[in-house]
Amino acid sequence: MLDNVDATQPPQSRSSLSPRRWKLALWAMMAAMTTSVILYSEVPLLRQAKERAYLYTIPLLIVPHVLGGVTALLSGPLQFSSRLRRRNPRFHRILGRIYVCAVLTAAPIAMILSQNRHDPHAIHFFVANVVQAGTWIITTVAAFVTAYNGWFQKHREWMIRSYAMTFTFVGTRVLQPIPFWNRHSEAGFAMEIIMITLMAILIPDLALCWRELTKRRT
Repeated sequence: MLDNVDATQPPQSRSSLSPRRWKLALWAMMAAMTTSVILYSEVPLLRQAKERAYLYTIPLLIVPHVLGGVTALLSGPLQFSSRLRRRNPRFHRILGRIYVCAVLTAAPIAMILSQNRHDPHAIHFFVANVVQAGTWIITTVAAFVTAYNGWFQKHREWMIRSYAMTFTFVGTRVLQPIPFWNRHSEAGFAMEIIMITLMAILIPDLALCWRELTKRRT
């Protein structure tokens, strides 16, 4: 039986572990970034009396927005678990619906909050938030529709784009502990939102097409 084994074939264990290690490293980095934003951005912001006073005036907006955003941020990673999807597909579908509902709750409210909080004459910030939230909605609805229609590979690709958009909440805040980063104007912050939204779509697409971009088809 050993005569049938190709001695030139590389060990499978090492190659099979490599993608898993990359995946774990990516999730660990994203978890560290999220923790940094909570500790160095959101907690200090909530300690400001002016910020708390403002939040108390909009409970019907801020509560569902925060709950929706947190739910999407925490439930998203479970959607990418192949083991969970194989062992409990029903839970995977339920969690997916929860994720979609969370996004469709948080994203439209984000547009309303950006218009209420900032100077109505400074329309650039509102436009940036509309682009960000609108892209979030489109990618999430596309992920749901492709799954509903049975295109599961395309569903996975759209879900990656959708969660990348979910993570832009962290991406736009993770550099705030750096002093010079907070010196830009509101227009600069609006430009930052647009750039990170573009990156959230472009980087996953490059990753999804990496094989086609780096290897010739035989």
